[in-house]
Amino acid sequence: MPAGGLVFFLFVLLSIGAAIALYAAIQGETSDLPTMSREEAERRARDEGMRYNEKHGRGTDRRPDENDRGDGSGWGSERIDDRDRGRDDDRDW
Repeated sequence: MPAGGLVFFLFVLLSIGAAIALYAAIQGETSDLPTMSREEAERRARDEGMRYNEKHGRGTDRRPDENDRGDGSGWGSERIDDRDRGRDDDRDW
């Protein structure tokens, strides 16, 4: 029976060691994350989306026109106040 106890002890020791090693590896990966501004993140997301669509032969939903100023005043730029959420009006969305 001492051999069974030794195997159990080694199994417990190995399990604890593996958990500590995994925790250390995760901490090492997440300790110094790169940061970027919101504008930079949005620009990168748009660029990656365009590359993905071009690679897979997909069109985009956004069609530029002569009124497209590119200043962020287009689709998705509207903000809704909490007091406007329950209001029922003639918005088409």
